[in-house]
Amino acid sequence: MKKRYLLFMIAFLICICGIKYFDVVVRYDIDIISFFKYSRTLTETEKKFMETEEIHYGIDVNDEPFAFVSYDTNQNMGILVDYFNQLSVTLENNLQPVTYNSYNLPLQLKAGNIDAAVLKKTQIYQDVFLFTQPLYTERTKVIVSGDSTFESIYDVENISIAVISGSTGHHAANNTYASKENVRMVLTDSLEESFYLLGMGEVDAIIGDEAKISYYLNSAIKVNRFKFLDGSLSEEDVCVAVNKNQEVLFNILNKGILELKKNNQYNHIHSKWFGSLIPEVDDVTDYSFSANGLIIVLTIAFGMLIWNQTVSNRVNIKTRELQDSREELRNIMDNLTDGIIVTDSEDYVQVCNQSILNILSQDEENVVGKKLDDVGGIQPFLEQANHPAALQMNQKYYLIYKRKLDNISGKNLLFIEDYTNRYKYESLTRQEAKMIAVGELSAGLAHEIRNPLGLIKSYIYVLRKNISDGIGHHAVQVIDDSVDRINNLIENLLGFSRLSREKTSFVDVEELIWSMIMLEHKNLEKNDIDIQVNSDIEYNKKLEVNEDILKLIIVNLINNSIDALINSDKKEKFIRINVSSADEKLHLDFEDNGTGISPENLEIIFNPFFTTKDTGTGLGLYILNSEIRRINGTITADSREGEGACFHIMLPVEKEEVYGH
Repeated sequence: MKKRYLLFMIAFLICICGIKYFDVVVRYDIDIISFFKYSRTLTETEKKFMETEEIHYGIDVNDEPFAFVSYDTNQNMGILVDYFNQLSVTLENNLQPVTYNSYNLPLQLKAGNIDAAVLKKTQIYQDVFLFTQPLYTERTKVIVSGDSTFESIYDVENISIAVISGSTGHHAANNTYASKENVRMVLTDSLEESFYLLGMGEVDAIIGDEAKISYYLNSAIKVNRFKFLDGSLSEEDVCVAVNKNQEVLFNILNKGILELKKNNQYNHIHSKWFGSLIPEVDDVTDYSFSANGLIIVLTIAFGMLIWNQTVSNRVNIKTRELQDSREELRNIMDNLTDGIIVTDSEDYVQVCNQSILNILSQDEENVVGKKLDDVGGIQPFLEQANHPAALQMNQKYYLIYKRKLDNISGKNLLFIEDYTNRYKYESLTRQEAKMIAVGELSAGLAHEIRNPLGLIKSYIYVLRKNISDGIGHHAVQVIDDSVDRINNLIENLLGFSRLSREKTSFVDVEELIWSMIMLEHKNLEKNDIDIQVNSDIEYNKKLEVNEDILKLIIVNLINNSIDALINSDKKEKFIRINVSSADEKLHLDFEDNGTGISPENLEIIFNPFFTTKDTGTGLGLYILNSEIRRINGTITADSREGEGACFHIMLPVEKEEVYGH
């Protein structure tokens, strides 16, 4: 809570500072840093400068009403003269005016013949002089008759506009109205000529400096007959310029000008020269009153906010605790993997968790508030409620319980447990137990079969010596070959039943593949499946690899290919096994032209328990992938559904061995 109060206080102070900042910027047309800098009193160095130096400032003598020579008194007059007269009083120094034409002013200032000059703040001049804060902003405006329907400078069309040739307004008008063909410029030599054309109806508007137009109208007492359109064609700040080596004078002038603005001397001077039609000059008194009023309102609002926050503090804490408890309970329910539904005494659903929505494939609005029997997909679960057997739906298994929460409210709880993983693990355990028993039985049976095979082999040797005809020799040879074949099958079966996944050995890979194929020979022959092995490994080379995992790969992928080909209606069915070795790696590619794998299943075929077979466990490829990755190998697959599949396996090779035949 203390942090919140601190944040409120910081926000309040930021608002106050922001108001004061914009108040300063708007009222004084100066940035906040300069405002504080020039609000200070004159330093000792600056006071000494004002006491010892006589300051001469230059003005344009032909710039009425800003500066001109009176015909009656032959004295310098104008707005700028009044500005500097007030500055003289403020700075306690008699600032002396020196008149030049506008072209000579910057030259005389740069030459040092005058100490300061009133100039427009252009980029060219800024590279040469220091400019104080603006004395005023020269705005180029458009004036029309008072009954004109135009409101903005951008509204004008189908009119003629008078503008002094070569003036700032002339250039600004060309830029603004260059794209408007129906706006015609009429060039004049003076503002008086422009007003004459407007009065004679030869033009519809005048473009010129706002202050000069205002002065002319005020002098002619024609204020109410005309109006300025909103917006300006151009705006340029007019400032006092000094040479860049006159930084002390620059600071003194800035402090004096700011003091004039604070005392609202600008408005008094403007009222004297413009009367009621004052150009866009801000009344600092109004701004100050508005800013201070806004600060008072914000202070009251801040106090009320703190009071209200204090009063409601405990209520908010208790409400938050209650909400946190409800959210915590809801999060616990939603994170349960089992589905939960709570119903009232009339069996209307009051609460359910996210798992039940996933199981039923429903949205919350289709469940909560509904009668339990009317919820979509719920009936099979209700029928199986409290039954000891699991319900199978969409390759998943569920156990369902229905209980009363309490006897007072009459609320009921329906609990649907996702039993799938447990069911599959239990099935897997039973299957593994069977496989262990079958393996032990197979090993024992294989040894028992070998005994009579030995006898058969011995008596064949005897029979071969006592047979003289060709048919007899052929029969004995067939029996002998059959015994060898049975013996090889038994040897492969015994070798496959031994599990030694941590050991590597030197293996003739192609020979091992064919020995594994012999185990599936009958199945391949029965389903007319052609199997080929293509090897790039030299015939006399053995690779040191994990033999047990290699056997697991061969048998598993051959079986998968056979299952895919059994369900295929293609006339020619084949399995291709490509073997190669390079850079201490063994590469195996198992390809078939069976039914293939769909794109969505291709991404999850190595997940545990994923299977598309009715009798599959979904663990074959998962175990295969796990064992291969365990020895730093890789297995990937690509497929086109209906065209076949190809598995790519890479196994690390420890060493290579060359042997002779």
